[in-house]
Amino acid sequence: MIVKKSFIKTLKDMTKWQRRFILLIMFNIILIVSFFTFLLMTPPTSDQLPESSYIEERGARFKVETTKQDLNELINTYIDDVLKTDQANFDVIVDDNVKLIGELFAFGVPIPLNVTMDPVVMENGDLVLKMNELSLGLLNLPRGRILHYINRQVETPDWLYFDSENEQIYIAVTSIEVESNIRFKVESLDLSTDVIVFTFNVPSGSTANITPSE
Repeated sequence: MIVKKSFIKTLKDMTKWQRRFILLIMFNIILIVSFFTFLLMTPPTSDQLPESSYIEERGARFKVETTKQDLNELINTYIDDVLKTDQANFDVIVDDNVKLIGELFAFGVPIPLNVTMDPVVMENGDLVLKMNELSLGLLNLPRGRILHYINRQVETPDWLYFDSENEQIYIAVTSIEVESNIRFKVESLDLSTDVIVFTFNVPSGSTANITPSE
């Protein structure tokens, strides 16, 4: 009771702008605490993953080798089109592992997000990004719950799946639609040696749909 009276007296002694500033800070603290409480109370759920199969179609096959630098430029050129949201801002860095750096917005307040993932190539040519480190702000929250929240805030294409329960992201590379029915898959991805190889398959008859440039 004494503490309460002292707090009220302190507020009265402050200027109007000081009181507004203190109340604003308290309001933001309440919002952020509510946000993290929501994260802890919400059980993570995963997207239904696709079947891990790839049908080899008859046609010409080409292997394309690239580098981490080229892959970085390609990903960050299209990331805004792939991850559509007004509630987050991301950059992807491919180095010795895959890093997702940015911020999520909770009640209009930006919260720093840092994700470190290890890529694993599936037998069918798809790619799995396994969470190595994941932090939201300064708190160490369960990674599955953070991944679940990101999934709820971000609109993703049909070939990208959030497997929150297993703390990983599944990229169905073989399901990505490319012009003229060209299909591709990941052949190898070794970031430590900078060896990144994709296999492109041009099905028979697909070239008939390609319009030559003038």
